[in-house]
Amino acid sequence: MIAFFGAATLADVAGKLLAIEKRAELIAQAEAAERDIVAALRLPAIDEAEAVLDRADHTALEAELVELKARFDDQDQRSRDLFSVHSKALDRVEAVSGDGVVAKIEEEKRTLLLDIEDRALRYLRLKLGAAAAERALRAYRDRHRSSMMARASQAFATISRGAYTGLAAQPEKDGEILIALAAGGGSKEAAELSKGTRFQLYLALRVAGYYEFVASRQPVPFIADDIMETFDDFRAEEAFRLFGEMAQVGQVIYLTHHPHLCEIARRVCPGARVHELTARLQR
Repeated sequence: MIAFFGAATLADVAGKLLAIEKRAELIAQAEAAERDIVAALRLPAIDEAEAVLDRADHTALEAELVELKARFDDQDQRSRDLFSVHSKALDRVEAVSGDGVVAKIEEEKRTLLLDIEDRALRYLRLKLGAAAAERALRAYRDRHRSSMMARASQAFATISRGAYTGLAAQPEKDGEILIALAAGGGSKEAAELSKGTRFQLYLALRVAGYYEFVASRQPVPFIADDIMETFDDFRAEEAFRLFGEMAQVGQVIYLTHHPHLCEIARRVCPGARVHELTARLQR
């Protein structure tokens, strides 16, 4: 087994076997997620579901989900109220004697039952609609977040000059926490990073977001206003190198009052144009 896995010790072989088990679990989770998405969207194949999700309006889906949840809560409370009324009506039927009174209460009972049935069906439709919308939104976010997270991780590793290898997301009760992965093997939450490193992380996320935006829309200028104040010259060079790559898909505008950053930009990006706004204002 050591020879098969190319490992040095049996402990390394055990790690390989655990990785194989984890891979099988992840494949099963991915297949289950595909089945859920296909079932929720009522489509025969995951490729068609991905195409539908790519064309979906993210903002409209979120608005629809909020509306459905509000209506769901209202119908849920209404169903509970009607059930309470129905129970009280049954108690009245049991307590009252006399054919005329009983007939009247039975009529009220049938009316209430029909109303409960109608509202129960509306409740179920709203619940299923909210579940489908929420699942579609989750699938949309997971699909687009993975590519953006990979690009942001690469940009963060570049700007930090290898001090951090990338980023990861850690689930929590109300959402997720962004984690920075240190080159030495440790990790820190975004809030625990130093001010300068947080600025580097913020820039990496903006760079990744810009690439995601221009991938499906007309490019707009990327404008950054003196965000390298906490960067040393080495990290500023890496940041300008990223800007040079971004300029291949759109326009990058960097505003600064630090002359040494202009020199770094000229050296790293020979095609960059530097505009002296102060000289023009004095005219």
